[in-house]
Formats: sequence, C-alpha cells, structure tokens
Amino acid sequence: MWQRLARRGYSDDEIRVAVASCIADGFVDDGLFAKLYIDGRPKAVGDARLVAELVRKGIDRGSAQRAVAQAEREEPERLTAAIEKLFRTRPSLSFPSAARSLERLGFPTHAIYRELRDRAALEMPSALGVDDR
Repeated sequence: MWQRLARRGYSDDEIRVAVASCIADGFVDDGLFAKLYIDGRPKAVGDARLVAELVRKGIDRGSAQRAVAQAEREEPERLTAAIEKLFRTRPSLSFPSAARSLERLGFPTHAIYRELRDRAALEMPSALGVDDR
C-alpha cells in the first residue's frame, strides 16, 4: 500500500497518516491477508515457499511464518498432494526429477526423499529389497 501511494506521488507524511488510519480502522490486517492467501492457494507448495511469497507481498517474515505454521493444511499433507499430482500428470517421471520439482515448490529435501522412498516401497518393494512375505 505504501509503495502504491508513493508511486502516485503522495508524500511520506500523507502516506503515513493514510496507512495508520487504515490500520486503526481494521482495513489492513497482515495476519488475515496471510491466512486467506495460504488457505486459498490451490497449488501445493512448501512452507519455505509460502513464507517467501508472503514476504514478497509485503508481509513481515515473522507474521508470514506464524501464518504458515497455523495453516489449515500442514506441510506433509501439501507434500503428499504435490507428489500425487506430479505422478498423476507425469506418470513416467523419475524419482530424481520429481525430487527436483518438489524442491522448487519449496518442500524440504529430507521430507521429499522420505515420501518418495515410502512411495517407492509401496510401488516396487522387490526393487528396494523389501520382502512382502
């Protein structure tokens, strides 16, 4: 908001008064914006990417991290959804390529490899040395 008003030529004092008034009247609520942004996000992405996107949108890092921590869908659930979509849309995708795609979505590497390892164990137990007897 500050940047938009500055681009339109308003002075810092005018902007400060306008922003303070909006905050006092409840028109500016970073926490609510962050919650609505996260919960309305159709694409499954990791916590790191959500925080980065909110910071780019002008939300301070602490508020962004709190909002992500309180999201309706937790990161493991979003990771599972992302993996399912990846393999549904690209069934011949290799696990290394899937891991790279998931890393770009902001999921932590350790969680990605754990989920992919679990998926591989279900799909190809003999290849991983898992005896199903």
